[in-house]
Amino acid sequence: MQKIVILLFFVLSASVFGQDYLNKTEKYDVELFNYLDSLTVEKKVPLEEYLKFSKPFSKWDIRPLQHEKIYALDSVRTSSEISNFFWGGFSQRYELKEAADKPNQFLKQGMIDEDRYIQFLKDHFSEFKTLAALVGKSRNLIYVNQSSLQRVDGIFKENNRYWSYVIPQKSPFPISAKIKAEGNYRFSSLQQQILEQMKKVNIYSIVKTDLGIFFLLDGFSDNSYGYYFSPSGMLENNNHLFEIMSSRNISDGFYYYIAN
Repeated sequence: MQKIVILLFFVLSASVFGQDYLNKTEKYDVELFNYLDSLTVEKKVPLEEYLKFSKPFSKWDIRPLQHEKIYALDSVRTSSEISNFFWGGFSQRYELKEAADKPNQFLKQGMIDEDRYIQFLKDHFSEFKTLAALVGKSRNLIYVNQSSLQRVDGIFKENNRYWSYVIPQKSPFPISAKIKAEGNYRFSSLQQQILEQMKKVNIYSIVKTDLGIFFLLDGFSDNSYGYYFSPSGMLENNNHLFEIMSSRNISDGFYYYIAN
């Protein structure tokens, strides 16, 4: 009986600690929902622009980067659930009846184009090897190169202006409703090389992990497809930001992957 009481104490303690750790009371989730919602209403951001900048790791991607699960929107949710919930809400602003099917349509397209994308990597193999080597030298973990927007970790360059989010210390989210100008900041020579090389091979985002590198060809909500490279030659399956749905080994540590 005593062992059961002690066990229950630890379970309850872990639960309480978890709720504090998951920032249940700070309401950062509500603040960000209202902020992103205002983009679709007050500022009337076109749907195409909203989709572009809400892709994985772009400037309006809400997903926590360091936490697989957090308390958000009245429940403990995974990173992917938060992205999908936000998309469902904002898609109503654009009166999209097919919104619920869009993630599946995206993943299906990744499957349809699999052979074409694998051939593309084979045709540009030396360029991808160069890009992987450059990223390997870099200390940075996230790169984004889109039309009018570039990102290196927490620094963004948009229309020749450098800026970053002002993120509260306890917030698990990678964005906020406030930004600050980074007037004296400039991307380094290596960072510029990586961004330029990404453009050459049609990669819009890169995520570097302890085990390898994800090269994103396209993304929607938390879903993405593209390439993965690992010096060990092994595919990474335990990263909460990439739930691998299917993959194909290409050559020399490169894979084609689809993540949902």
